[in-house]
Amino acid sequence: MKKPANPRQRRNTTGKDGRLSSLTLNVRLSHALIPPHTPETLWALIELEAPPAPCGKKKRLPINIGLVLDRSGSMSGKPLEYVKKAARFVVDHMGPKDRFSLTIFDDQVETIVPQTGVTKKELVRSLIDGIQSGGSTNLSGGFLRGCQEVMKETRSGQSNRVVLLTDGMANVGITDPALLAAKAKSVAEKGLSVSAVGVGREFNEDLLIAMCEAGRGNYYYVKNADEIPAVFAKELRGLLKTTAQDVRVTLRSEAGKIAGIIGYEQQVVPGSTAEAVVLNLPDMYENEKRILVVEIFLPPLPHGRPDIFGVTVDYADNLRRLDSVNIGVSVSLPVAEGPDELYQPDITITKVVELTRTAVAKDRAVTALDNGNWEESRSILQERLDTLQKLAETRPDPDIVSEVRNLESLLSRTEPHRPLGDMSYASELRKELRYQSYLGRRKTRADDQGNCN
Repeated sequence: MKKPANPRQRRNTTGKDGRLSSLTLNVRLSHALIPPHTPETLWALIELEAPPAPCGKKKRLPINIGLVLDRSGSMSGKPLEYVKKAARFVVDHMGPKDRFSLTIFDDQVETIVPQTGVTKKELVRSLIDGIQSGGSTNLSGGFLRGCQEVMKETRSGQSNRVVLLTDGMANVGITDPALLAAKAKSVAEKGLSVSAVGVGREFNEDLLIAMCEAGRGNYYYVKNADEIPAVFAKELRGLLKTTAQDVRVTLRSEAGKIAGIIGYEQQVVPGSTAEAVVLNLPDMYENEKRILVVEIFLPPLPHGRPDIFGVTVDYADNLRRLDSVNIGVSVSLPVAEGPDELYQPDITITKVVELTRTAVAKDRAVTALDNGNWEESRSILQERLDTLQKLAETRPDPDIVSEVRNLESLLSRTEPHRPLGDMSYASELRKELRYQSYLGRRKTRADDQGNCN
């Protein structure tokens, strides 16, 4: 049997209206051929990419941003100075149509710059310079006040974002992660996204990750305070280059069922079924690629070429004055007898699947650590290391090799001679595992290429 041309992949760059889309949708299937009358599990990789905007369409959306900054006692000294530097950087890059607010918190909450257009930057800088460290950490009070300020001007036609920074555990006000994540989800549904930066060893990473995932924003782990300005710069660059907002992905299994979307379970919209799953994704920026790893179960199928899988993406297009755009792809595969090699999964897709599984496994390793079971945590990481080493033997790959080395390092840090009873050591390891899991599950790539001269 002759292998069909590009049997695993379908690509679309135009919307239903026939116009060129600002997002490119690419679907790749793990298999090129399905054996008849046999149940099969395969993988679909959904690649959603926002290429550089044409040089004639560089006009950006206005920004409505609210900074919510921890000034508790633990932030005193250099950490607070780096936070001030980062806040000044944001102010310096505000344009005449942008909106800005600044809320600070310790055990008390204070909005030192109410939501406003930044027309007097020197005044705002002086208010930032006057921030002093204080007492406890009323994270919920600061977050809720910051949301209130940004919501005063939250509307379509701009990027609305709250950026929360903290280095401590929420110990005043609301401290329940579920309640704060629910609030982040609520404001996200009204057009306001939530990003968060955790600094050092003492903050609650589970809380911040839950808030960012529910709030359709970004989470950052900053081990050293001197990294804070770079993180704020990265977050602002993304807002300045927003390509698509209100991104909603609908996945359809035409001939079977969707068994799972690795790492995106929390983004599934209520009411989704195994045949049609809907996801809400964060805004996308120029030069960003987002990857979804979807597992599909197919029942025994007769000979033929059935439709296997379909994807549609709906979003508001920044390059078309926020017009609603719909772009879709459907993929069919032959069901027939053929050579064994066509029944085998594509090794490049297997690589992505295993790396994503490794990211999820790191969260399971954290759960084992939380239960005091370091041996179970090591076993989880060791299984992933063994799997990736075997894969590297089949196909040497720089991403696989890099992750193998990373897993070896993580395992060495949980060896018996390590200070496993040291709470600060365990906290840092936990944060690194959670952050690596977050980044690996989200699977994004962004850079600063494509600038116009």
